[in-house]
Amino acid sequence: MKNFTLIKIMFYSIYIFSVSYVQCTFTTKPNVVIVLIDNHSYFELSRNGHKIVETPRIDRLAEEGVTFKNFYAPPFCSPSRTELLTGRYALRAGVHNTIGGVSILHKNEKTIAKILKKAGYRTGVFGKWHLGNTYPYAPKYRGFDEVFIHGGGGVSQLEDYYGNSHMDATFEHNGQYVKSRGFSTDVLFDQGIDFIGRNRENPFFCFISTPAVHFPTLKHPENTKRLLARGVPDSKHLAIYSMIENVDDNVGRLLDYLDEIDLKENTLFILASDQGVNDRGAFMHRAGEFIERGVQYDEKHQVYCMIQYPQLTNKNRRLIDELAGMVDITPTILDICNVKMSESLDGLSLKPLLAGSKKWDIERKLIIQCPRKRERNKWENVSIKYQNWRFVDGKELYDVKKDRGQLVNIIKDHPDLVTKLRKSYETFWTSLEPAKELIPVHILGSIEAPAVRLNGMDWYSGDAPWHQGNLNENFHQGKWLVDIERDGHYSFELRRYPREASKAIGATSAAIQIGNPKVQTSLDPLDKKAILQMELKKGQYDLQTFFKDDSNPIEESNWGAYYVYVNYLQ
Repeated sequence: MKNFTLIKIMFYSIYIFSVSYVQCTFTTKPNVVIVLIDNHSYFELSRNGHKIVETPRIDRLAEEGVTFKNFYAPPFCSPSRTELLTGRYALRAGVHNTIGGVSILHKNEKTIAKILKKAGYRTGVFGKWHLGNTYPYAPKYRGFDEVFIHGGGGVSQLEDYYGNSHMDATFEHNGQYVKSRGFSTDVLFDQGIDFIGRNRENPFFCFISTPAVHFPTLKHPENTKRLLARGVPDSKHLAIYSMIENVDDNVGRLLDYLDEIDLKENTLFILASDQGVNDRGAFMHRAGEFIERGVQYDEKHQVYCMIQYPQLTNKNRRLIDELAGMVDITPTILDICNVKMSESLDGLSLKPLLAGSKKWDIERKLIIQCPRKRERNKWENVSIKYQNWRFVDGKELYDVKKDRGQLVNIIKDHPDLVTKLRKSYETFWTSLEPAKELIPVHILGSIEAPAVRLNGMDWYSGDAPWHQGNLNENFHQGKWLVDIERDGHYSFELRRYPREASKAIGATSAAIQIGNPKVQTSLDPLDKKAILQMELKKGQYDLQTFFKDDSNPIEESNWGAYYVYVNYLQ
């Protein structure tokens, strides 16, 4: 009996030790927070020399954590997010624009959210997604447990809830539309902080991606008052200044909250902008003149990036000069979280640099190629960054240590270097999948998503409408590539405006064509929708819709449905 009791005590002790050990290792996994600010220039921080905006909390983060001085990203929203979330070059996923079917993350790409979720993390995204909103591209299919987003690349774009602005916007929360109160940035940080609070006992990945400071701009009420009180003139720039300072306030609020709940020490915190100077102003060179030029140059790619992880970041090395980029974020997170990395990543882990090491791959090259159209072409809008060299479009070479503005082309002076960089690009280009294999396919009739909304922002051929003002135009036409997953009966609801707008189409007929079959119906111009049904077989087809207005004898009108609501019936 004594032996049996002793065995029970020993077994219980081992059990308690095991449970304690599991809980300890589980709760000490690093939490991960990424804050990505949209269209915020490297130079629009007070620490980087801006003469008007004040960003004390971001400046403080830079002083307490690690700041990357030479950090680069693709010059547009969707490509930048692709590289951040996958650790792979955006062209590999068929992403090199923000509309036209080439802003959607290929279904085979694995996101950091999906990887961390599999490793036991709770995951949430708050704000801007801009990588596809249909099945299987929406964030809930890409590894995020909690989704609180607006549609498209900015508020009031085609994918977004109709009539949205930065104030009191309607967001999609886990598949349902919800009305918010307040400015978009404040709302999104509220949601992110709430997510962190609810998941503080488990490891979490929180991705806050603001629509600020992307256009359309809107004055933030409190921050505008503060700027005016400082004597800042009420000019066209006041709205953007107020949005930037409001971002700074919220970054500080989030950092304070992590400190209050004792998670600062065990949280990997990353703050970055998604692109360089692009939609606001030309590049000013050292002679004080402005230059309008393409997206191949450093001012379009350079972004700020600050990382804080007190358990790792070295106090003696706060400013890092080594060449790094958005493509390095995912491998860095995986390395710090001790999660296995794929060998197919293009990025490198920044963990050694964060820890204070100066050992880095001196042969490291960053390739940024981002043609702002549907087609990709070899040597078009290319920048190869290598040490202090910038190789542009295969035709220009610059030494940015001597020529920061990339004004003096010295390609003829370095033939051996040019040959070396050409070879690197050739290797990269030949490694890409054929472009036709990367066209996004919208899956209809799946068990996971029997109801799908298509929108014209994702047409892969034809026009490329992108903002809600385009809905008033009756000439845009295009096609979606769809995969009918199940044989059966399908219903298609064709609309010019989304359901929430409840506005008339203004057409006398509607039609839909999927492959060869085409069905049509007559309409009253005051009708808000056209319902068409088809019997379809499994397979991949082009889907095209047609509205026509025969009531206007002067002008022939023929355009596509900007929204199609698809339902698998049986």
